[in-house]
Amino acid sequence: MFPDSPPASWPTHLAELWGNGIPLAAAMGVVIRRLDEEVLELVAPLGPNRNHMGSAFGGSLQSLATLAGWGVALMAAGDPDASHVVIRDAQMRFRVPVCGELVAAAAMPTPDAIAAFRAVLVGRGHARLTVPVTIRGPNDTVAARFVGEFVASVADS
Repeated sequence: MFPDSPPASWPTHLAELWGNGIPLAAAMGVVIRRLDEEVLELVAPLGPNRNHMGSAFGGSLQSLATLAGWGVALMAAGDPDASHVVIRDAQMRFRVPVCGELVAAAAMPTPDAIAAFRAVLVGRGHARLTVPVTIRGPNDTVAARFVGEFVASVADS
């Protein structure tokens, strides 16, 4: 998946980063369901993420999508201790309510896109990566679409 670290280490590393550095992730109950060369899929229960209508709160859906996109961008950057990743811009379109488990699937970049991203990161000290995320709803329909632009910068030594 990403040559700088074994794929098996990333789920643990991301969970630790969110648990220690992003309290909202723990409050939302975010868990990694799937992580492979195609997708990073996060899930969260409806209970702590519901609105007054009993469906998923839009802010929780956007937060879950942002965490998924950020995770992909961090993995694409390679060594998590050698770079910092932040979100620069995001757009989200909501299509239908989510009335059950929240599911966000962030598409992994192609190996060529990762190589280009890393080359710019090393050459310029910062690089941008656009990550699409799909929120699934009832019967696996598309409930929302998120597109985030993330910026990675080389960490100070």
